[in-house]
Formats: sequence, structure tokens, C-alpha cells
Amino acid sequence: MADIQLEKFKSICQRIGLNIPDGCQWSWDEKFGHALVVFAKEDLELILLPIALEFEQKLDFATIDGSAAMISEFVHSGFGLMPGQDFFMAQAPHHRDLILYATCWPWGDGDNFSLRVGIFCSQSELLNPRQIRACLTEWLPISDQTTA
Repeated sequence: MADIQLEKFKSICQRIGLNIPDGCQWSWDEKFGHALVVFAKEDLELILLPIALEFEQKLDFATIDGSAAMISEFVHSGFGLMPGQDFFMAQAPHHRDLILYATCWPWGDGDNFSLRVGIFCSQSELLNPRQIRACLTEWLPISDQTTA
């Protein structure tokens, strides 16, 4: 992992974290292997602004199938996208197989939203799940609590 430049991902995560309201707690989602924070609908614009500015690409239900095969397969096999859900991504310099992603979508009640931030790596020799968790835990204030 020493030769992989992750400063870009670190910077994006730190800027995203600045707009998370007090009282909203990051946790680790064991099932999907990414960071998770839940926030109220009234905070949506505040939280989405740095995401829209920092990530290079935004995909949604209508555009995911036109994305690169590895991205489309990752999204469909992991969590899928439904109308109203977005998938943001940024690629690591010099490593096209390493992607920082963020997903944001409403809960069924429409009052709460989930923001999930993770790293997708199609080559485990570049970055394994343990290393991904260590990076995201360093860059985001993730509590010890995990979700199933």
C-alpha cells in the first residue's frame, strides 16, 4: 500500500466531514465495508455540496448501467441503485482500479438520509478490506460502534 497515493481520498473525506452536523455520528457498516452517517433531511443540501464539488462523477439509477463494467457490477452486486439514489466516485491518481465512492439516499420515511463513504478496489493486492477500514477510520471520525 506504500506506493499508492491516497492523499486525494483523504482530502475528499476530510472536506466531506466538515459539513456533517454536530450530533450525527459516523459508524462502520460491517455488511458493506464502508463508513455510514445518518442525518436529517434539512441537512441534505449542506452535506451534498462538498460531495458534488469533490467527486469527479455522479451516477444514478438511469446512468449506472452506462458506467465502466467494474463500477456497474460493484454497485449492482453490493447495494444497487434505485430512483432518487446517487453514487459519487473519484479515482486514485495512477490507479484506475481504486475508487473512493459516496452514496446518499433517503430512508423510507423521507425524513432521514444515509451517507455512505467507501473505497472500491478491484485488486485486493493494492488495498485489502482491513486497509480500507483503517484509512477511512483515520480520515473520518468513525466511532467504535459498527452496524450489521
